[in-house]
Amino acid sequence: HLFFIVSLFSCKSTSLLTDYGIDKGDQYASIAVLPDTQYYTALRHGGTMQMFQNQIDWILKNYKKEKIAYIIHLGDITDHNAPAEWERAKDAMYKLDATGVPYGLAVGNHDQSPNGTPAQGSDTTQYARYFGKSHFGSRPWYGGALGNNNNTETHFDVFSANGEKYLVMYFPFNQPGSKGYSASYEKLMLTWADSVLAAHPDRKAILVAHSTLGRPKVTTSGDKPGAGDNSKESNFTKQGAAIYEMAKKHSNVFLMLGGHIAGEGYRKDTFNGNVIKTYLQDYQSRQSPPYSGAKDRNGGSGTMRLMRLNKTKQTISILTFTPQPNGTVIKEQDGDSEFTHPLYN
Repeated sequence: HLFFIVSLFSCKSTSLLTDYGIDKGDQYASIAVLPDTQYYTALRHGGTMQMFQNQIDWILKNYKKEKIAYIIHLGDITDHNAPAEWERAKDAMYKLDATGVPYGLAVGNHDQSPNGTPAQGSDTTQYARYFGKSHFGSRPWYGGALGNNNNTETHFDVFSANGEKYLVMYFPFNQPGSKGYSASYEKLMLTWADSVLAAHPDRKAILVAHSTLGRPKVTTSGDKPGAGDNSKESNFTKQGAAIYEMAKKHSNVFLMLGGHIAGEGYRKDTFNGNVIKTYLQDYQSRQSPPYSGAKDRNGGSGTMRLMRLNKTKQTISILTFTPQPNGTVIKEQDGDSEFTHPLYN
């Protein structure tokens, strides 16, 4: 029975999502989203580097066909902020350089030292060593960062697709109430972000932080694929709420993304006529059948998302799937995993 289920929801990657959310002739572009990879790089809780590599391989094989214009990592790149884990992450992520597709990574709580303490702009962090300005500073999509050193933990990128100009802004984990929270650093980040958004009103903005949204209580998406339908909106995390309060004043902000809390979630907020949609996607606590607890954890299994921005239809389609090493994918098709929303409304 398990073989039948897997086969039913698998398809060749050469024909993966091309018929969902688009029709022939539609003008669209896609954004690939990689949620928490910490158990892949740490080789824990059933996670393997093969799962991470499956995600990268899928992007390498499909970025042209799927019109991937940007790639986002949601943070918790590592589990212990350990050099060996950063080396594994680097070996995987650097392969994306061959595509020429812009990409960026958020800093999660597990990417800070000690876990939960904001790096606060230090250019001696592991993140800065592997994904700082020394790696990204000369890229054509790199927009700038808070501070004048090598760190890019608070930074923004720019890219264009579909005749539209976009800006993607990253905030490191700095959660009120969490260990190491810094109110002064939060103020510094949000003031900087506010000025950047004000300086680029012509760019549609996507804000990325490791912690933005919780998981609604009605869903089972934290530990197994469920039957979610987005009928109950999620609540912001404390950091997500702080970012939104800054962002809502900017009519160019339309999207916020985060991981950190296992599961899937969504909310829609409107301020002065501007709509901001926020999505949670994190699969690190997922289990494999028979879903009997921690012993069945699969580390996230390599599950990822594609967000298709359809300019013709003015929609955003969310697709959730797990690339396999044999060129197939397992699609997750319940209502909070595969769905379409208005793009900017």
